[in-house]
Amino acid sequence: MNNLLEFLARKLITLFLLAAVLLAALPVDASEPLVISVNTSQPGAEISRDALGLSYETSLLLPDARGVHYFRADNKPLITLFKTIGVKSLRIGGNSVDAPNVPVPSEADVTAFFDFAKAAEVKVIYSVRLEEPQSPDTTNLATSSVGSLANARSAARFAKLIHDHYADSLDCFAIGNEPGYFKDYALYRAKWKAIRDAIAAVYPNATFCGPDQNPSPELDAKMARDFASAGLTQITQHSYPFGCAYKNPQAKTNVADLIPVNAAESREKMLSPKAYDIYEKIYKGIAGALTNTWLAYRLTEVNSYWFSGLQGASDRYAAGLWAVDYLHWWTSHGANGMNFHTGDRTGGDVSLSCRYSAFVTSANGYDVRPLAYGMKLFALGGRGKQLIVTHPSATNLVAYATLDSKTVFVTLINKSHGPTATNLDIQLKLDAPIAISTAEAIFLEAKNGDIAAGSNGVTLGGAPIKEDGTWNGRWTSVKAPDNNSVTVSLPPASAAVIRMNLP
Repeated sequence: MNNLLEFLARKLITLFLLAAVLLAALPVDASEPLVISVNTSQPGAEISRDALGLSYETSLLLPDARGVHYFRADNKPLITLFKTIGVKSLRIGGNSVDAPNVPVPSEADVTAFFDFAKAAEVKVIYSVRLEEPQSPDTTNLATSSVGSLANARSAARFAKLIHDHYADSLDCFAIGNEPGYFKDYALYRAKWKAIRDAIAAVYPNATFCGPDQNPSPELDAKMARDFASAGLTQITQHSYPFGCAYKNPQAKTNVADLIPVNAAESREKMLSPKAYDIYEKIYKGIAGALTNTWLAYRLTEVNSYWFSGLQGASDRYAAGLWAVDYLHWWTSHGANGMNFHTGDRTGGDVSLSCRYSAFVTSANGYDVRPLAYGMKLFALGGRGKQLIVTHPSATNLVAYATLDSKTVFVTLINKSHGPTATNLDIQLKLDAPIAISTAEAIFLEAKNGDIAAGSNGVTLGGAPIKEDGTWNGRWTSVKAPDNNSVTVSLPPASAAVIRMNLP
């Protein structure tokens, strides 16, 4: 019964929030104050505490040339950074989990990784290898049997290690990555099940997610049908909504020949209302595949532009504003959460410098890119149960709200930018009285409102996130004209979270 009520609540809140977002995507006359109403009396579904996640390549579990692991319990800057940003989910997978040129991690590698996960207080989605040395088809089952057995044995070995020492840190197992190399679903199902069975033999209460594929409603539906009663708890998807970072991805065998798409135009796409049409199409496919099931879904590998991101767009301030909106949009549509693919490099057979990374290794820790600032703002405001937000006129402002115990959080994103953009004066009206002295706001901003700003031009609460992972941002008081409303001025190309306590 509780599952049913939660499911219905998610559906109801999705309809209201979708309407609010669509209204909030059009231009407005910024000379007039904007009144936004927040309904606290009908809270909807609760955002998962593990909603905010990162995704890394399996290859990063391997030690570097000096024999040092990236993920290790004494990597204090990385642990601090995870906690500062609010990362609660850590997925290991990507193309390298199946790439034949990437060694399978050793037990020592996996141990170091889970020691890190425990210290960072994250739940792990752990991927094991599915693809075999030569991509099989229905005509060469015999030649693929050795690879199948090796993959099953390897998966079982790691599952036993995790079961015995790190069960509290595990969310679920994933099997393979983007399994388009299996052209026949019956073969894929048999291979997936064989590895699932090998894991379950040593970890009987293990849970699984899948298929970890680019949007494929047909594959989602088949997985839900065949494995919902065999430990599958959530459907997992990948999504890079704005397409490839390069005009000629077929040239990947010679990276120097890759031609990037236009960065300025790409930044505009990330903030355009048309982005919602892309999200909606993907969402409808997932929702349709999960009809009449109680499976959850999660986007376990996401970012802006695929092929390791686009320099000048994925690594700029526009990505921070996009990330706040993207996280709120999907969680308001029932997603358990999102894992932003990241790292110093990404890829399998072809490895590229990561442009869409949340942060990259630097001399004294990590250089935090704008994307991470958007993720942090979501962590500050994306908690508790979702609330309905409405306003009478269409605007270029996007608004989301949540209720966590007796604290209301309202996230505002002003996507207007450029020389003609102006501040938006906003009045938030609640349907319940607030404790006026508690009203505070924190702002995400870039110097001069420049959506092309890089790491050095972005602040949250007036402060940067430092290389050692620490952050000293501050909340500031906001004006409360009466006990039901507060007012705030939101600069162009900025975002904010306003928090208010109910009596």
